Amino acid sequence: MLIRPSTTFAHPILSPHTEDYGDRIFDITLDVEESPDTGTIRIGGQCTLDDAFVRQLVDSRQATIGIVVECLETYYQHFFPAELASFTLHFDQGELRGRVAVQAVIAASGDNVRLASESIAEDYPEHTRLLRLGDVVAVSTIHSFEAGLDKLLPMESIFQLVSNEQVEEGIFHVGLDNEAIRIEVHPKLYTTIYGLRGTSMRDILLPSLFLPVVMTALDAMRNPGYEAHRWHRVIEARCSHEGITIDAGTDLAFAGQELLDAPLGLLHGMFKEGDQ
Repeated sequence: MLIRPSTTFAHPILSPHTEDYGDRIFDITLDVEESPDTGTIRIGGQCTLDDAFVRQLVDSRQATIGIVVECLETYYQHFFPAELASFTLHFDQGELRGRVAVQAVIAASGDNVRLASESIAEDYPEHTRLLRLGDVVAVSTIHSFEAGLDKLLPMESIFQLVSNEQVEEGIFHVGLDNEAIRIEVHPKLYTTIYGLRGTSMRDILLPSLFLPVVMTALDAMRNPGYEAHRWHRVIEARCSHEGITIDAGTDLAFAGQELLDAPLGLLHGMFKEGDQ
């Protein structure tokens, strides 16, 4: 079970979210590898612990360090015993999908484990420094990553261009009720767009067509209702991978440009190439 920053304890905790140990540090760095061929995932990491007394507790086996991995989408939650120097965890295809949270925890291995670090804040009385089996000694930041290959799919794969005589020339309609986002345009514009897609001028479609469509999709994602659609899963995965949060305060124009890799920059390159 992950230990959130809002969790409170009656005894000192070494954590990036508390000042119980002053400026002492306990945290982890992660290296995540995902195989596109097999779908397996490897999580490697290292721990940083600069409090000598807590390190001594781990070295003497009075405390145990472990890695908590949680994935709500697949109902996966597990605690892996680990070593301070480094750790490597392996996961089969399908065990992790979507947002995955990883946290390091150090806990007392038995009763009557005394916390005697010189870094502990003086306002903790002596009786709060005696731990029982399982009591938390230290927790790291909760790190997260996006598991699954949806984040690697090109954004164009979620769009479907549709010819519709009912649409006025020069405009487009967006439909979100299918697996792909439907972009409905007049037949004449449909022919023009398809003609562009096979040339160097195709980059003009990103800021002029796909950017406003992505903004429309992001706006819809602020509310529930589209989670089952493939386009939603792909955009959600890309947002998570890019660190974009979709809520009422999201700058949709900026988020859309991030997802499309700054499309106006492609226009600049295209016209510069034309000048040559």
